Amino acid sequence: MSGYRLAAADTYVQSTLPQPAPHAHAMQWCIVVADDHGPEWAPPMGLSEPAAPVQYCGLGASRTLLQKALSRALELAPASNILVTAMQGFRSHWEPSVWFVRPEHRFVSDKRPSSSLAAAAAVLSIASRSPSDVVTIMPARCFVAHEAVLREGLARAVAMLPCASEGVVTVGMVDLDEGVDEHYLIVGRNGTGVGLSVHGYARQPVPWIARYLRQQGAVVGSGILVGYAGVFAAHISKHWPGLTQKLASVIASAAAAGVETRMPARLSRSMPNTVMRALRWHAPSLPQRAVLVRGCGWSTLNSARAVARVSEFAATGPGYDSNVLKAQTLAEECETEFQIPSATAREALRPLGP
Repeated sequence: MSGYRLAAADTYVQSTLPQPAPHAHAMQWCIVVADDHGPEWAPPMGLSEPAAPVQYCGLGASRTLLQKALSRALELAPASNILVTAMQGFRSHWEPSVWFVRPEHRFVSDKRPSSSLAAAAAVLSIASRSPSDVVTIMPARCFVAHEAVLREGLARAVAMLPCASEGVVTVGMVDLDEGVDEHYLIVGRNGTGVGLSVHGYARQPVPWIARYLRQQGAVVGSGILVGYAGVFAAHISKHWPGLTQKLASVIASAAAAGVETRMPARLSRSMPNTVMRALRWHAPSLPQRAVLVRGCGWSTLNSARAVARVSEFAATGPGYDSNVLKAQTLAEECETEFQIPSATAREALRPLGP
């Protein structure tokens, strides 16, 4: 069955799901992953924007990909429940955008090997409060042409979670465009439960294999996960035994001092590479179901080739950045929650760059 047919069937099933209760928003958390190791973006000649990891760039638009990911996160969770993972070496790129994120909710790594611990630490910090809280893991390194389509899909993923026995839902992408250097989810129906079962994961298959997988119904893996904090925490403990307690100590110290949560390099150095690579956030290692999103114009930006292709599209495709951040609404929320003067909040939310 093709990805589009699966998506159509999935959309019908999703329409029958119960909507979250009005109080559910208070139990929502979102982790924006901004420390992912992806390609850099070199701006075209004539632009003053320096080369940087692509999630910190706007690809010619006024807002960076990180800022757009933060905007999506604020649609899912209150500002007080937003967490961010980031690299110390790129602080000047991400710090202005995360001004509203509490210091103890910023998980900062000095070295790349330590960054793999940051998302785990963020999840554990939420699970320690309430294992039943809902966590969305949102990659900053991605391009979306149609924000409204993606946000509707995210809402369906959250609504589907109570019906998913696995306790985790991922988002699969279906677009007419084949994409470049994408990861793929092997999905299908097993006759039970809502959504689609995720049977496997293909990491950047060569083009002819990618075409074959798509013909068999595989969909692009977004890396977006929605799940219960306790399920994620149990997954971490299973694959990194003994590390949970060490990370909990780091988290508690940062929270007590009200400072950023720094990922100690000694923790990653003390773990063999095979152990560090053992933690995977995709099936079959982490059982999950999938909700499909059609036509949002998604790219995971896994390679320099993918970045170049999206940059070309952004330069010639009018209107892709039309879903701007609703600064007025967010400023009022931040003013209420953090007692920040509205003028200050609006100025801080002003898009960076030209």
